[in-house]
Amino acid sequence: MEELINDKRFLDNLRLISNNLNIEFDDAVKEARIYLEEMYTDQHPIVRSIGVRLAQFILERGYEKTIDVNEAEIKALAKLMRRHPVAFVMTHKTYIDMFVLGVTLAQYGLPIPFIFGGINMSFLGMKEIGKRSGAIFIRRSFKENFIYKACLRHFIKSIVDKGQHFMWAIEGTRSRTGKLVWPKMGILKYIMEADQASRKDVKYIPVSIVYDLIPDVDEMTKEARGKQKSQESLMWFINYIRKMDNKMGKISIRFGEPTEIESSDNASNPETVIVNKKPQISKFAFEILHDINKVTPVTTSSLICTALLSKFALTKKAVEQNVIELMEMIENHKSDTLVSRGQSISQSIQSSLNLLSQSNVVQQIGNGLTAKFSIVPENYLTATYYSNMAVHHLYHRAFIEVALAKIHVDKSENRIFDFWQSIMALRDQFKFEFFYSNKANFSDEIEIELNFLNPNWEKILMSPKKDPLSILQGQKMVMSQVVLSTYIEAYKVVAKALQTLDPKRKYEDNQLLTTCLFVGEEMHWKGEIHRVESVSKPFITNGIRLAKNRNAIPSGKDRKIKKLKQWYKELDEMSNIIRVIQDYTSQVTDTKAIIPINRNIVPGTKAVGLTEQILNGEKGSHIGAFFDLDKTLISGFSAKEFFATRLTSGKMTPKEILAQLSGVLVYAKGKKDFAGLAAISAKGVKGIKEEAFIKIGEEVYMKHLSNSIYPESRALVDAHLSMGHTVAIVSAATPYQVKPIARDLGIDHIMCTEMELEDDTFTGNIVDPPCWGEGKAKAGV
Repeated sequence: MEELINDKRFLDNLRLISNNLNIEFDDAVKEARIYLEEMYTDQHPIVRSIGVRLAQFILERGYEKTIDVNEAEIKALAKLMRRHPVAFVMTHKTYIDMFVLGVTLAQYGLPIPFIFGGINMSFLGMKEIGKRSGAIFIRRSFKENFIYKACLRHFIKSIVDKGQHFMWAIEGTRSRTGKLVWPKMGILKYIMEADQASRKDVKYIPVSIVYDLIPDVDEMTKEARGKQKSQESLMWFINYIRKMDNKMGKISIRFGEPTEIESSDNASNPETVIVNKKPQISKFAFEILHDINKVTPVTTSSLICTALLSKFALTKKAVEQNVIELMEMIENHKSDTLVSRGQSISQSIQSSLNLLSQSNVVQQIGNGLTAKFSIVPENYLTATYYSNMAVHHLYHRAFIEVALAKIHVDKSENRIFDFWQSIMALRDQFKFEFFYSNKANFSDEIEIELNFLNPNWEKILMSPKKDPLSILQGQKMVMSQVVLSTYIEAYKVVAKALQTLDPKRKYEDNQLLTTCLFVGEEMHWKGEIHRVESVSKPFITNGIRLAKNRNAIPSGKDRKIKKLKQWYKELDEMSNIIRVIQDYTSQVTDTKAIIPINRNIVPGTKAVGLTEQILNGEKGSHIGAFFDLDKTLISGFSAKEFFATRLTSGKMTPKEILAQLSGVLVYAKGKKDFAGLAAISAKGVKGIKEEAFIKIGEEVYMKHLSNSIYPESRALVDAHLSMGHTVAIVSAATPYQVKPIARDLGIDHIMCTEMELEDDTFTGNIVDPPCWGEGKAKAGV
């Protein structure tokens, strides 16, 4: 600490500042000491180890123990960290982001970086641990505090000079929308200055972290609607940890290639770059954000929210079909992006539906295969947040849809030219929402997406007789509705609200925001806009930023009415164009009977190779494929889940419970006569209506069994079915366990243990022979 405060160059700088501010040099030194003591941190091995263990404990309260990583990225990172100081430039979605990076590095034996965090987090307990484990607590605002700026520059340079690693969130605050937000240049500027002044060569690594669910989302969405942010404190932190005592799924982290300062030409900056600054900090910041987007993984939860935001409600099968379409689109952009790669579609979707349902984002209406899922009405903003976590993979398709529909509506003559003109106009309209590559690369990305949609897209556009919307044929989802509608409506709110302003008054940003939110609420009440999430701070803020960029803020005598009305008209036309796309795609019917084999499993699986021998073999129904249920088609035991669900339903009679337990005890004592076990269990259900077991069977399937089907089993079953083979399930289980699985897999033939019925009521007897041992062998003949 004393070495820092007594550094000659630093003191010379303080002397210059004190002269410029007309204050005593000794007072400047005293003030600087306060600031440096506030920032100062070191990394004590024992405290750092305690910090990592605490972080791991917190994460494991809510998430799976294993953090999803790319091993190749970790190996490359280890090599880089041995040679250079590394600046980890992160996304910021939740308070635990820094914990995730620290724990991940520690698990692979890599050094823990110094962490830049807000001083709001230096409360009792966190401050003491943080100060001894590398946490640098900095003030939220220090715009005109030149002494503080000098201290921060000096401290950062001292870290760089020692070759230490560090991490910070370039967004400066947690994203309230789920996607990357506008970068804060302060820390980046100071690090780049230190990098230039030091002999060390700092490497900037883009880092992206995604979560199935995030504990902060409810609070952040309330803040987006106007709620005051909670003050951080020890009690707040304890409550935050308590909140994590829920199943929130998986955490995934990805590391990009080092972003080079001097090669920042791949990304586009929506505002004019200040060319006098070298290096161009703003340009480099957008390059990093672009690189972060490139490595951001995508969760199935995010894709489910996207699918449900595009329709009012969907069955599970329809959810699967829509999510598959999204997965294939994303896989076309970049492989190894999907977090659930290699799992069965059904397993991945059911697990995510369970997570979204328990967090009250998604609701289920009805039961069984006819059950429908929809967004809980009051949680549309939360669903939009999760959907936005994948939006950087989807906006190209959204732009293409709108550009094609505009040609269709306008009946354009020069369709190729008008298409590209529309694409670039959309790029400009939404430049504050998405971080683009430069124009040349962006055009290439659009062409790749067009080729994925329809390889003949150029011929269709060049032929006046062909409808340009036919390029979208077969598409189930309207991306433009999900991706763009919220922004369009938020911009409409801003365009209308600005027309109400008094041009003679000077409005601060918070006053503009308050006015827009009020007008937005009124427009929603009147039905002029439909998406309630449009009337929230993050979306309105970017609308105001765009209005400033378009020089559409009233000032002096100029109310900008003409310009604002024209902008509103453009936005209204875009809303109408999206409705045209919806009408067109709603007419498309899906004629596929079953999902093709290569679409039954999330891209990235190795299971497809299992089917090669079947697909190259003989066709025909004379070839049979027989599958057991438990531990063959599914990973667990269906009877266990059936019994547990029946028990917790509260509808199990004492006689039934006693019979089930007696059967299990007899079986456990070595009298492994399945027929006897089944007979004892059957006695317990005498007099119960079959309908109750059918309902339980469907519930067990939806909640447990559907996501326990092996992806390899799905691939094998589909391969046999595609070859016209006779496929059957032969199982000792009851039809109430077997039939839902058979329906899911498309299997028509079932042999299982049947319970005798009379007037749709169980008699207490088993239909001979039970499907076990010799009975199972006979059933397969």
